[in-house]
Amino acid sequence: MKAILFDLDGTLLPMNTEHFMNLYANAVTEKFHDYEEAKAIFPQIMKSVSHVVKSREDDTNYNKFFKHFDESMPRSLDAYIPRFNEFYEDGFHKVKPATSSSDDMVEAVQILKNKGYRLIIATNPIFPMRANEQRIAWAGLDINDFSHVTSFEDNRHCKPYLEFYKEVLEKNDLSPEDVLMVGNDVQEDLSIRKMGAKTYLINNHIINRTPQEKIPTDYMGTYKDFLKFVKGLTRAL
Repeated sequence: MKAILFDLDGTLLPMNTEHFMNLYANAVTEKFHDYEEAKAIFPQIMKSVSHVVKSREDDTNYNKFFKHFDESMPRSLDAYIPRFNEFYEDGFHKVKPATSSSDDMVEAVQILKNKGYRLIIATNPIFPMRANEQRIAWAGLDINDFSHVTSFEDNRHCKPYLEFYKEVLEKNDLSPEDVLMVGNDVQEDLSIRKMGAKTYLINNHIINRTPQEKIPTDYMGTYKDFLKFVKGLTRAL
């Protein structure tokens, strides 16, 4: 095994998802308070994100998002994109109270780095890189410890589709057998097993849309369990 792929939200970054979304909605609405359609912007963001996740079109998620967003909003994109960019500089921090840091995961990342594993953040690429940078910092982590971070601007596909994982692996010159995917979302993070990769399901903030089905994962445990697992790792798994 050469590399560890990490999900971010709910994995490296503990969070209350409902609280996060409420704070996010309020912060976006506040940022566009002088627009008549301010209250409609966040609902449209969610619709456009849903479109991006489902889309199989071969274009960047950034382009797919704004093309869809543009079709439903009253102003030109020139009225929205600069304001969105500002928001991720001066407004996105307002969602931080919905998140926390896990000392166990911070220590696990450092141990893996010291053991020589390549570390990659394979978060679902529906946020701009600036938002990723902030969420990584909120988790108590250094972005420089990761050789690659997926993002809205660069990626062309989303979880749970295998095209997303193929994209990540190809960009980092890795095969499925080279990696362990660590995440908290059963459907999104474990789909890479279909390619032959191993997975570790973090169950502190588990998301499972089909709880009646057996969870298909190689390993599963809490943050503390994962830290213990990491301490016992050698360069092969």
